[in-house]
Amino acid sequence: MARNPSTLAISDMFRIATFNIGLARLHLLGQTLREGVPHQTARLPAICAWLSRNEEQVDVWLLQEAYGRHVVAQLARSTGFRVVAAHDSGPDTGLVMLIRRDIRIGQPATGQFPAVDWVERFIARKGMQFVDLEVAGQRFRVGNMHTSYDGRGRRKIAAIAPEIRRRQIGMALDAMAEASADRTLVLGGDFNAAAAFEPESFRLGPTQGWNDARLDAVEWNDAGVTSWSNANPIINGDSPDQDIDHVWVRPAGPGLTLRSRHVATRHSVPLPDGQMIPLSDHYGLAVEVDTALP
Repeated sequence: MARNPSTLAISDMFRIATFNIGLARLHLLGQTLREGVPHQTARLPAICAWLSRNEEQVDVWLLQEAYGRHVVAQLARSTGFRVVAAHDSGPDTGLVMLIRRDIRIGQPATGQFPAVDWVERFIARKGMQFVDLEVAGQRFRVGNMHTSYDGRGRRKIAAIAPEIRRRQIGMALDAMAEASADRTLVLGGDFNAAAAFEPESFRLGPTQGWNDARLDAVEWNDAGVTSWSNANPIINGDSPDQDIDHVWVRPAGPGLTLRSRHVATRHSVPLPDGQMIPLSDHYGLAVEVDTALP
């Protein structure tokens, strides 16, 4: 007998999305000296309003580069979610989870990754956070991470970054795997890498039972873009178009079905000169996780 779609959406589907909101900045005595991604004053309220509308009907948002308590405070005021910030239980790694208020959660944990350079050591720290959830009787451990960057044109950093990212991904997988065996594991975030360019890192997941929500999806809507796209007018760098924002899932049992799509792709933020820009230099990735038996 076919299942009622409305019942399926409530009981079987878990919707999660990852989105790097691009709010890293260098500041001193309360003054911004340099923005990692431009137009933060215009983008932050637009990001908060878009997340509050939650048109994608996401249960948990995984956000990266939400640095600073003022950013977290605005996210908390503007959304219908519970806000879990990494800096509440450790260093500020710019990681924030927005969790639907009716979802039961455990004690969050966080960790800082080894830094690739002084920027990551003092300004834009990288790391992971995770928390155990219970959604409609199903048990999950959800992780959010941001791995090291390539140094923005510095060849020495670019040369060592892939191996550092591989170790960081391994650290995150190990932390996630400490959950009880009856939990479905979901790890998402800005991996700062694509499978085509760093295959060794992306072999770590499948060898440990993880599914890629893009590559292993039964339905995939790329919205005509990759998550890092040179068509985005506010990106900083000359990297090729590639998907560097990912969600991996390791089910507790059989019957996993994944559907995914890119989100936050529209140029919806107006600037004073009339130009329209997207919410961030990254596009987001939303995933439906169905762990019901077929």
